Amino acid sequence: MSTLYFSLLLGLPLLSGILCAFLKRRTLLEAITLFSTALTFVGALLLSAAVLRGTSLITPKGWFFLDALSAYIMLIVTGSAFVVSVYSIGYLRRQIVNRKVDAKMLRLYYMLLNIFLFTMLLVLISNNLGFLWIGSESTTLATAFLVAYYERESSIEAAWKYVIICSVGIGLALFGIILTYFSALHVVSSQSTALNWTSLIAVANQLNPDILKLAFVFALVGFGTKAGLAPMHTWKPDAYGEAPAPISALMAAGLVNVALYSLLRFYILVNKAVAVGFAPTLFVIFGLLSMVIAVPFILVQRDFKRLLAYSSVEHVGIIVFAFGLGTPLAYFGALLHILNNALAKLVLFLTLGNVRLAYDSKIMRRVSGAIKVIPVSATLLIVGVFAITGWPPFGVFVSEFTIVTAGFAAGNIFPSLVFIGVVATIFVGFIYYATQMVFGEPHRRIDEGDGDAFSLILIGALVAILFLLGIAIPSFLSNFIRQAVAIVQG
Repeated sequence: MSTLYFSLLLGLPLLSGILCAFLKRRTLLEAITLFSTALTFVGALLLSAAVLRGTSLITPKGWFFLDALSAYIMLIVTGSAFVVSVYSIGYLRRQIVNRKVDAKMLRLYYMLLNIFLFTMLLVLISNNLGFLWIGSESTTLATAFLVAYYERESSIEAAWKYVIICSVGIGLALFGIILTYFSALHVVSSQSTALNWTSLIAVANQLNPDILKLAFVFALVGFGTKAGLAPMHTWKPDAYGEAPAPISALMAAGLVNVALYSLLRFYILVNKAVAVGFAPTLFVIFGLLSMVIAVPFILVQRDFKRLLAYSSVEHVGIIVFAFGLGTPLAYFGALLHILNNALAKLVLFLTLGNVRLAYDSKIMRRVSGAIKVIPVSATLLIVGVFAITGWPPFGVFVSEFTIVTAGFAAGNIFPSLVFIGVVATIFVGFIYYATQMVFGEPHRRIDEGDGDAFSLILIGALVAILFLLGIAIPSFLSNFIRQAVAIVQG
């Protein structure tokens, strides 16, 4: 039965993507994508509920596997895809009216959106590290055409940069997988299962630690590149800046977390096979480096989509830093932050999508007086900025406070102080840019026209969830995260 459920979970977005490639009517493209993403999210909920009732799900031949960690990330990814598919309807309709998108481009968008979701799910439910790698590389191919969607010179350049850098990174990750296979070849019961996660974790303490250290370095650079971890982040500002706003949102809320999940699998394996401290130390170093590198680029930024890209670099750093602390409290904070950051990024990318449509620009100095032009979106923008910068009472504050508390408790005083300094500095930069865009008088005449009502309600619901997560973490979510923490602990 689990084979059927996994097949349906993968089959829905894949079939929808194929159908969208041959359909021309806008309403059919919208309906199929909306139905597919909604049903996929429901399927992810049902599978996650089954995981929480037991230990894990695995197909008879061991191809697909789901535990609390992969189920948690899967819910965030499928939920984000559903939100993006809902928002895309109004967003693309306005782009059609403005003659930015034609029928051919519309068909391409919905086809690739569904394929993108399929490739992310392939990573999350694959038991075999080889299939995980194939899924990771496929996400690059699916999103590259979306980065180049508007076929501007800057879009095509960003897409090529994205493909080249991420493909090189994933190529290095492949070396890590090959080394892991070599280490396990004479340890596992069958060579055919030497790349299966369930087989590897069962014999982790028998694997060659020196080979695994080298494998982890390759995996860190490879999947770290895909996550946008500094200094391998250089593709991210260009790709996020040029892709359509809903796709940028899904890359920040979905793709980044899928890459982090892949990296975490190696982190768990190495922690069991290698002396304590190797992988966590690298995580702390690269996490802090990402946070620090993001600061100057945020403070001197002109493009609001690139601003959010560097914010993503910062928050990936926060998550990796938290995992590097290596304590249950830090793991809890990191996993909670994955959810909070995804919600906040959806709010900001989608809200700024409305800003882009209204002002026909993503350059911040050309946007002013938004509160008078698009009052609801402008209000959501200010609230979203407070949320993403860790201001109470939003969920990001709770997860960041949990992480820094874990840092001090573990004796990492200096890194925790750096953490606080980076967060405070970025808060100042974000507030400055947001107030410049929202308040004052418009520099030129802008026809008043906010986003469609349904999209605004959707973004408002995301803000409400962020607020509620800052007040109290529901017991079911806390239990879910604690089960995922147990997986990370090994």
